[in-house]
Amino acid sequence: MSFLLWSGQAVGHRRAGVGLAVGVVCAAAAVKLFPEHPLDRPNALAAAALLSAAGLAALVWAAAMAHVGVQISMYNVRIRHGLLPMPPITVPLRMVTSMRAVDVQSNIAQRWGWTWVPGRGRAVIVRSGPALLFDFAGRQFTVSVDDPDEAEAALNRMRSPAR
Repeated sequence: MSFLLWSGQAVGHRRAGVGLAVGVVCAAAAVKLFPEHPLDRPNALAAAALLSAAGLAALVWAAAMAHVGVQISMYNVRIRHGLLPMPPITVPLRMVTSMRAVDVQSNIAQRWGWTWVPGRGRAVIVRSGPALLFDFAGRQFTVSVDDPDEAEAALNRMRSPAR
């Protein structure tokens, strides 16, 4: 018997592409600005170092914000975010009072990544479109995923009384 009820993910291609493009442009500009004799032009060296740091930050940002995954097992809900080794959020299934599929095309989609929206709770949004809205014992949590209806159906099947 498998303990995994459902597994899903979402990838934010557009935001990852923007981060990658910004990183590449910053790196190219840093290479172009890097002086042949660094000690003669310390301002150019500082500008190149700053552009390199900005490019690296954009690449890390793109890797962190490009992907979110959700696993629902018989015991817990696990939300892992990004391609970087960040600790996942794990919530016992008994604390999930409700879960439903929502569409994040409106106001909440203007904020993305790890975010908090007043009156709506925390969210991990990597793109507009379908998402899961969890109610963890009074705290709302929204996560972008593909096919949230399947997750809702899997949880309802598990919670329905045996026939």
